[in-house]
Amino acid sequence: MTTPRPTPALMPHRATASAADRQLLAPAAIPGGRTLRSLWEETVLASNMPPNARYVGITLATHADATGRIAQQPRLLGLQHETGLHVKQIAVALTTLRGRHFIRQTRSTDRYETADFYLVIPNAVMARHLRKAAQA
Repeated sequence: MTTPRPTPALMPHRATASAADRQLLAPAAIPGGRTLRSLWEETVLASNMPPNARYVGITLATHADATGRIAQQPRLLGLQHETGLHVKQIAVALTTLRGRHFIRQTRSTDRYETADFYLVIPNAVMARHLRKAAQA
């Protein structure tokens, strides 16, 4: 006898993040004398993200000001022209950056073709980066 396949309705619910987890993922305060963009680029390049995610992230950062705001959004097609990657590769890279809390969308319901992004650094990543910089 075979067992029926599970359906999405039978799958366990995703646990909600605790307050401590939310604090670790919250945007970090930038130390004096540094800009968010420069620290963001350093942390993205030092991360263990896939190469395409780092490449798309750095390309996106070229449009940002020192505070991480992107006035002229490149959108999905602009990133495609600038990187030479396929649209689906860029979408996966943006999903990776968003999933690791390196970018945020102004409205989370927007599709990547129309989404507005801004750069953020999670508290946990900032603390680890500053600790490594102090040791070096």
